[in-house]
Amino acid sequence: MLSRSNRLPRAGFEQNTGLRRTASRYFSMAYIQSAPISGGAVVVSKKVAKKSVDRHQLKRRIKAITKPWCVSGRVIIIHARPGAAELPFSEMEVELTTLLQQSFPSGTMEPT
Repeated sequence: MLSRSNRLPRAGFEQNTGLRRTASRYFSMAYIQSAPISGGAVVVSKKVAKKSVDRHQLKRRIKAITKPWCVSGRVIIIHARPGAAELPFSEMEVELTTLLQQSFPSGTMEPT
């Protein structure tokens, strides 16, 4: 779970303009390398998982994978796509890690 200090506040969605985007089969990600407001957010709609329990479980899994990447100065917003709820955790981890490594090419979790 992301700590409160690592979460992107609601106001951060509007303030962060110029987000870069990247996508894979089951996830799309918007990010900024250096921003005045930093944090991470996960968006899972009802199109992805009908039940609230399933949406929250998916959010928790995504947050657990992305937590080390949510460091000061970065904004990371991940949108789950249909089919993501059926992915096993190991495949989800590989796909998200690949997206994050493409977005932050230094290969490190620390900001450059």
